[in-house]
Amino acid sequence: MIYFDHNASTPVHPAAIEAFTKASIDYYANPLSLHALGAKSFAFLEQMRELLAHTLGASHDEVVFTSGGTEANNLALFGVCVKRPGDIIVSSIEHPAVVACAEHLAKQGRRVHTLPVDSQGIISLDALDALLCENSALVSIMSANNEIGTLQPITEIGARCARFGVPFHTDAVQAFGKIPLSCKDQNISLLSLSSHKMYGPKGCGALIVRKGTPLAAHILGGMQEQSRRGGTHNVPAIAGMLAAGAFCEGVRESEHIRQKALTERLFSKISATIPNSIRNGHPTLRLGGTLNVSFPGTTTEMLLASLDQENICVSGGAACHSGALEPSAVITALGRKKTETISAIRFSLGISSTEHEVETVANVLCTVVARLREHNR
Repeated sequence: MIYFDHNASTPVHPAAIEAFTKASIDYYANPLSLHALGAKSFAFLEQMRELLAHTLGASHDEVVFTSGGTEANNLALFGVCVKRPGDIIVSSIEHPAVVACAEHLAKQGRRVHTLPVDSQGIISLDALDALLCENSALVSIMSANNEIGTLQPITEIGARCARFGVPFHTDAVQAFGKIPLSCKDQNISLLSLSSHKMYGPKGCGALIVRKGTPLAAHILGGMQEQSRRGGTHNVPAIAGMLAAGAFCEGVRESEHIRQKALTERLFSKISATIPNSIRNGHPTLRLGGTLNVSFPGTTTEMLLASLDQENICVSGGAACHSGALEPSAVITALGRKKTETISAIRFSLGISSTEHEVETVANVLCTVVARLREHNR
C-alpha cells in the first residue's frame, strides 16, 4: 500500500506512541484534582504547555488545548466575534472549518468579506488593504492550504493587522512542523493546530491566543484553559502531540527539501507521460510534500477509485469533503475550467515516502488516466 494522503492524516510516530503510553500510565489523575497525583498531572501538563508555547513564539498562558483543528478554528472565530463587532475577512480557499464558521456568522448578521486568490492560490494583499480598518473584527487566513499546498504571506498579513489593532487568526494545521511559525515575530493573534496532521494521536489540538486578544469561552462547564475551554484535559494525547511536534520541528528543513524533490520528480514524470496534466497551486511557494494535479478527461471520483484498486491512497482535496460530488471550492477559486476542477487529485507525501513509491505512482497513474480518458471519450 502506498500512502500519499498525509495532509488528510498521518501515521502516529513511535515517539508519540511512547509519550502517549507513558503519560497514560504516569499521569492518569485529573490535573485539577487537589491531591498529590493531580498536582503531578498538572505539573506535567504545564510542562507540555510551555514546550508548545516556546516552539511557536508564545507564552505558556497563551496555549489553549483543544480536541483538534476544527475546534480550534471554531473557538477562534466565534470566540473573537462574541467580543468584537465589525466585519470578518477570510480567503476564498479556507478550510471548511473556517468557511462554515464564517457562513454561520453571516447568517447571524455579521458582514463577511472573502478575499480572492490568484491562479496559484495566493491572496491579494491589495484587496486586504482595501478592506482592513480599525473596525474590522477579525482576519482569518490559513498559513498553508490543505489541498494545493500554497503558502500565504502571513508575515505581511500579520503586520497589516497589527497596524490596525485587528486580531489575525491563521489556520496552521498543515503548516506546523513544515514551515517556520512565530506568533510574536509574525504578529499572529490566534493560531490553530491539530495533532493528527503532525504524526500525533487524533483527538487533540491547540489554539494559541496571544495576550490582549478578546476571546469568549467556547465550551462551558469547566474551569480548564483559564475558563476558555471546559473539559477534562486529554493529557496522554497532549503528550503524544508534543512528542510528534518535537520530531517534526527537528526534521523540518531536511524533510521540506527531500519531500519537495520527490513531488517535483512526481510532477516531472506526470507531465512527461500524461498529456494535458495541469498543476494546481504555486510551484515554489508551497508545502514540500503537497502536489495537486488536474487530469481533464477524467473525474476525481474515478481516479480515486482506480488508484485505490492499485493500492495507492490519494485524495480529491479536503478529507472532510470525501465522497462529495461537488468540484473542489479551492480549485474553483483558482479560476480553473470545470473539466479541471472535477478531475483534480492531491498527492501529499510524508516522512516515509520514497523515490520508489513516486516511480510506482507515476507509472500506475499513466495507465489509469489513459484508460479513463479512453472510456470517457
